[in-house]
Amino acid sequence: MRTRDRLLLLMLGTVWLGLPGCTPTPTPSDEGPRYDGGPVSWHRDVQPILQERCQGCHTQNGVAPFALETYGEASGMHAALANSIQARRMPPWMPAEGPHHFRDSRRLTQGELDILSAWSEQGAPEGDPNDAPAPHEPAPPLEWTDLTIGPDEPYLPKDATADDYHCFLLDPHLEQKQELIGFEVMPGVKQQVHHVLLFAAPRQKALDRDAREAGPGWTCFGDSGIAGASLLGAWAPGSPPTRYPEGTGVRVAADAVFVMQVHYNISQRQLGAHQGVAPGRVGAMHGEAQPDLTRMALQFARKPVSKLASLYALVDGEFAIPPGATGYSHHSEQYVPAGTLWGVLPHMHTKGRRIQVELGGQRLIEIPAWDFHWQQMYFYKQPVSVPLFSQMKLTCAWDNPTPRTVTWGEGTDDEMCLAYLYMTE
Repeated sequence: MRTRDRLLLLMLGTVWLGLPGCTPTPTPSDEGPRYDGGPVSWHRDVQPILQERCQGCHTQNGVAPFALETYGEASGMHAALANSIQARRMPPWMPAEGPHHFRDSRRLTQGELDILSAWSEQGAPEGDPNDAPAPHEPAPPLEWTDLTIGPDEPYLPKDATADDYHCFLLDPHLEQKQELIGFEVMPGVKQQVHHVLLFAAPRQKALDRDAREAGPGWTCFGDSGIAGASLLGAWAPGSPPTRYPEGTGVRVAADAVFVMQVHYNISQRQLGAHQGVAPGRVGAMHGEAQPDLTRMALQFARKPVSKLASLYALVDGEFAIPPGATGYSHHSEQYVPAGTLWGVLPHMHTKGRRIQVELGGQRLIEIPAWDFHWQQMYFYKQPVSVPLFSQMKLTCAWDNPTPRTVTWGEGTDDEMCLAYLYMTE
C-alpha cells in the first residue's frame, strides 16, 4: 500500500483516547505541600506523596519492578527514588511545560520534589507511625457500565522477548450504533499488563486477520494491524476509570467488532538506573509468564452526546531517516478543521526522540524525550479554540542506530510521525 493511501486510512479511521500512565491524579495546586527546611519523615511527609503519585505502579505484584508501599520498601530505595525524581524520569510524564496545561498531570510539584529529596538526604527517617495517613482510597468506578468484554479464555504471553503485543478479536454484538463515553480496564495478571488498547474494526477485515495466525488473536505492534480500525480507548497501570470530556463521545458503528491489544511486559532484561535500580543489575521483572485474562467494561451514552468527537491526524509520512543518524528532524504543516481541541496524542515508534505540535507559532504540546512505552492522550484543562483555516506544524526527531534508511511503516523497525487531535465542532 502506498504511503499516501495509508495516511488517508489513518485520517479517516483512527481514534485513540486516554492512555494515562501510572497514578493519574488531579493536577495538584501550585501551592501544594511545601518543604520548610526542617526534618522530614516517612509517615508524616513522604507516604502521602507516594500514595498519590507512585503507588498506582509501585505495588506488590504491580507492573513496576519494585514496590513503594511500606517504609521498609521505600527506605531501601530512597537514593534511587531521589535520583529518578530529580531527573524528572519519574513519575512518567512526558510533556514539557508550556502555555497550555493538561489535566491529570503526574508531574511532581516543586514542594513534593523538595520533600522527597530532603527525606533521602536525611537518611530516610521513619518518624512517628501515628502520623501515617489514612489508607488510600481507590478511584470511584464509573456510574454505570453497559458491556464487559474480553477473550473467552486466558492467554499465555510469549516470554522469548521483553514485550509481547497481542491482539484479541472481540464481538460486542451491538444492535445499533453507540457513543462511547467511558471505560474501565480490569487487568488479569497485573504485574504483566503494561497497557491495553481497544479498537473498533471492520468485521470481515478483523476476521480475516485473526484467521492468519493459529490460536486466539494475533501478534501486533503499535496498532491493531487492520486498515480502517479506530482506537476507542487505552489504559495503563494506575489509571482510574476513564470518562471522556463532558458532553463528548466517540461513535461506534453497529456492525463493528472490537480488537483489544494487550502489551505484556514479562521477561528478564537488563535493569538500569532509569528504572530506579543500580545500573547493570539483571533480574526477572515479574518471574515467568502467567496465563492472563484481561477485560474491559464500557460505558455508552444514554442519550446522544452534545459534541460528537472526531480524531484528526496530523501526519508527516515523507521522512527518510539516514543510517546512523542522531537527532534527525523533519516537519510538515497541515490545515485542520475549525473547532474545539480537547486533547492531543503524539505518536512515534521506538526510534523517536522528540515530537512537537504548534498552532500559529504557539506550542500545543512538546515531548522532549520520547518513550514509546509511555505514550498517551493528553487532555487540556481548558480546551483550545482552533480558528477557521488554521494550519498546524508537526515536528519529529529520531535516532537511527541501524545501517538502513528508516521510513514510514507499521512494523517494529519502521517509524511514524503523527499526532491525533481529539476535536469537536
